[in-house]
Amino acid sequence: MIREFAAAKVNLALWVGALREDGYHPVDSIVVFADWGDQLSVAPADDLSLRISGPEAADLSAGEDNLVIRAARALANAAGCEPAGQITLEKHIPAGAGLGGGSADAAAALRAFNRLWELDWPLDMLAGIGAEIGSDVPACVWSQPLRMTGRGERIRPIDAWPDFPALLVNPRLPVATGPVFLAFDTMPAGTGAAFRPTADTGREAILESLRTATNDLTDAAMSVQPVIRDVLTALGAAGEADLVRMSGSGATCFAIYAAAKERDAAAARLTAEHPDWLVQPVVFSGASAITPA
Repeated sequence: MIREFAAAKVNLALWVGALREDGYHPVDSIVVFADWGDQLSVAPADDLSLRISGPEAADLSAGEDNLVIRAARALANAAGCEPAGQITLEKHIPAGAGLGGGSADAAAALRAFNRLWELDWPLDMLAGIGAEIGSDVPACVWSQPLRMTGRGERIRPIDAWPDFPALLVNPRLPVATGPVFLAFDTMPAGTGAAFRPTADTGREAILESLRTATNDLTDAAMSVQPVIRDVLTALGAAGEADLVRMSGSGATCFAIYAAAKERDAAAARLTAEHPDWLVQPVVFSGASAITPA
């Protein structure tokens, strides 16, 4: 059996451009991955099947439209082999959370079947296949700090990056990406800013650069799901955070802290004040989140 970790994807900064003629928005995003997410395993079988379990498994389809199945078939098609394997997916990342859960699962499936079928293809080849499945899949194939541009298919891994104790908070209300981008397209052109690289790879220098950047989808996401504003406000009031921001297209927001002690204190306060929210202490890792072969 082959196991792969599907780490939650977090956009620390997200610049979004105007809609292109091909129907996509250009993006420029600094992406990191948490030490928390879904678990995927594959085992040899005569055909292709998917079983989903875990706390976020309810109402998820295990059919042909699932990104995991699509990823397995896309890899098999590229390799010229028969798509076969028994997939087990343990879901912890909520759907519509802005954490790339489906994309992370698809990426984990590409890596897992690459090992199961003994293809030994490099990550850049898997990422190329992932781009056919979804804009976030290439980044999730790499699952390390990176800069994502184009529509998400252009990946530049970042090798020198610190660990950040952080808190993920989701109000347990899904936000579909499509309506957020539609709302973004109706809004006046903003003054959003992309992350400005710094030669200093220390924690404080990177945080300062992150503070000058934005998530350009925040206002659009709040117009679709106003509770996001409440989450950001609650995170800002829960403790001394170095940075508070929304991830992706929402609704999950995050806060970065100087140390795990401050993070855990904020988590305890938010859990007591909002017992219906998902409050997850994590570390945004400066290293790869990929399961060692």
